Amino acid sequence: MKEIVLLTRDEVFINMFRRRMNPEKFVLYSFNDQQKVHAWLASHKSVELFILDVSIGNYNESMLDYIKQTYPNIIRMTLNDLRTTCENHMPAFEGIAQLNLNKTHSATEIWSLVDKVFDIDSKLKNRELMSLMSTLKNIPTIPNIYFELSHMIRNNASVEDIADKLESDPAISSNIIKMANTAFYNANTGSIRQAIMFIGLINVKNIILTNAVFGNTGIDPKIRDIHWKHVRLTNKILNALYVELLGKKLNNNIASVGLLHDIGSVVMMANYPVEFKKIVEWEQTTQTGHISMLEKEIVGFSHEELGGYLLDLWGFPVPVVEAALMHHDPLNPMVINRELVLAVHLANYFAWEVMDYDLYHKPINEDVVSALAISDDKLEQFVENLKTIV
Repeated sequence: MKEIVLLTRDEVFINMFRRRMNPEKFVLYSFNDQQKVHAWLASHKSVELFILDVSIGNYNESMLDYIKQTYPNIIRMTLNDLRTTCENHMPAFEGIAQLNLNKTHSATEIWSLVDKVFDIDSKLKNRELMSLMSTLKNIPTIPNIYFELSHMIRNNASVEDIADKLESDPAISSNIIKMANTAFYNANTGSIRQAIMFIGLINVKNIILTNAVFGNTGIDPKIRDIHWKHVRLTNKILNALYVELLGKKLNNNIASVGLLHDIGSVVMMANYPVEFKKIVEWEQTTQTGHISMLEKEIVGFSHEELGGYLLDLWGFPVPVVEAALMHHDPLNPMVINRELVLAVHLANYFAWEVMDYDLYHKPINEDVVSALAISDDKLEQFVENLKTIV
């Protein structure tokens, strides 16, 4: 039985939520006072999910942060009543919550999401996977400044304040200025403030991410450069795909998801260079299209599982974690952020096609195209325009 704690003053929601609960699978404890939750959790160690209602009362991120620091294995969700067309379920407090539930959905839909979150959690909490990751020596790290910058952007911090924060890390500041002075931007500046204005805050975040993920000098430079180019193209194509094929803009909070979807491959090539080379050579010879199965046979886990675990460990929200974990299985019925995972799958496919890389030549998955309701004409036009996009 899964034990769930709900902190809310909304009695109507509590009653509706409890009525649709499966008592054979879940036990629900509801509270309306933060201090009572503190005291109760101290004597109850089997809670697996904490839900904070941010739509009513004066609850804030301090409670979620306390849960994260004191009980890191408890899944943390926010609950609100904001109507949105965004399917991504982005939490109200990124970095300390993992998913958002919406009161405008039915209780049945919300419980279905809870089920799926537990399914993801069980995949990532696999004991053998956790044991393997704990033994790896070459694992990239995302600097705290990335998460601090994300928080500042969400809270509409000024360019001056953001520049001051970036200047606290000379290496990152230098990389941002270098990018601004490339031929593409031609900023011709030595100022971090002007560099930010030229390249934009999303690109600043992307620079920090790519340097952190691909800065491992222990990786074969040729292989590293191939994968760096791939994720950069995937991210660019993904954002274009949302605009041109889905008619919307990808949520800024996850606009860098394409850069992270294959981070498990980086972990693999850094820690298992011999095995990784063997996997690549075998797939190039056989062209089975099942590279993840080869990874499981040779390493024990796929790059999707390694990537999902690492992103979850870093505290990225479920949509980003799920994109890494499920982008090769986007039609799985347990996927939560279906549109995002389907789109990442397609962007990943098109990125390899643009690169004309032999390892990943295979037909497009027509079922994925149909699931996104993309017409043949629009897809054909998008493919024709790919070279201008990238």
